[in-house]
Amino acid sequence: MLFFLVACLAPFVSPVQWWPISFFTLLFPILLLALILFFICWLLFDYKYCLLSLLAVVIGWKSISAFIAFNFPSAQQDAPPGSLSVMSYNVAQFGLYREKDSKYTRQAMFALIKKQELDIVCFQDFYTSEKKNDFNNREDISHELHLPYRYFSSDFNRAGMQHWGSIIYSRYPIIKSDKIKMSTGPRSESLIYADIVRDTDTIRIINMHLASYRFDQRDYHNIQKIKNQQDSGLVATRNIIEKMKDAYVGRARQARVVSDFIKTSPYRTIVCGDFNDTPASYTYFTIRGTLQDAFLQKGSGIGRTFAGLAPTLRIDYIFFDKSLTINSYRKINSDLSDHYPVIANFSLHATHAK
Repeated sequence: MLFFLVACLAPFVSPVQWWPISFFTLLFPILLLALILFFICWLLFDYKYCLLSLLAVVIGWKSISAFIAFNFPSAQQDAPPGSLSVMSYNVAQFGLYREKDSKYTRQAMFALIKKQELDIVCFQDFYTSEKKNDFNNREDISHELHLPYRYFSSDFNRAGMQHWGSIIYSRYPIIKSDKIKMSTGPRSESLIYADIVRDTDTIRIINMHLASYRFDQRDYHNIQKIKNQQDSGLVATRNIIEKMKDAYVGRARQARVVSDFIKTSPYRTIVCGDFNDTPASYTYFTIRGTLQDAFLQKGSGIGRTFAGLAPTLRIDYIFFDKSLTINSYRKINSDLSDHYPVIANFSLHATHAK
């Protein structure tokens, strides 16, 4: 119970000040399950102690209510006329480094995305190239998916021909766009935004990819050593913890940059991104601020969006301004990337500026 309560302090304690608290947020679903099991046991054997579990739930409700969407599953419905469909998707570079020939993964991704009939698409971990016999994804998506307007961060490039970063595509005109560096250093990525006009309304779309653990194949091998309790697991543990610490602190700093930028928006805002952090984290609550979480409003259950490591990881999000009306939220269970695409549909209503 003590560990659960420590995890529930994460929204208020920055990892910059005390980074170990982030490990508790990663374990939050296990700690919550343990709390529920204790409650059941005490209910059966000594009901007086149930009050302790109930008190912990009350104290931790802020984190619990961000982790679980208490809605009944609903059947997919047609988008209302005049609504706006938005996708957030970490495309993992369209399989560039996952397989020897990524063209089939790329084709399948294009087909999957096109089928959704989207108005706005936010991609993270995006790759494009102008090299001969390579994939010019930036242009091809605009043409094949009929999304003519776009803004690309191009955070990293090789010889000015191959590019990596985040991108926003839109069916509607973009009147302003730019990127904001979230951190410094050779591996820093940008928050990008695009002010999109539809009829008489302007919506600001923000897209980002926050710092990851940067685990490589050696790290995943080391994690297996730890699970198997091998002697070399202790050294492996130190290396992995150091990477996790750097990521937690880095994301906390990035979250402050993102939060401050969101507050400057003159328009209603939709925020998309791969945060690489759970709904119990400081990162999540700092960026969300007064915005609504599309999954919590229209999703159900835990809403896992990442296919690796653990079955409870929801790290991809769509947040939106309270003045927008959300009609639906859905996740597509596709193994084309290690992330699942998420889609939300909104009604804009009358013209409104902040």
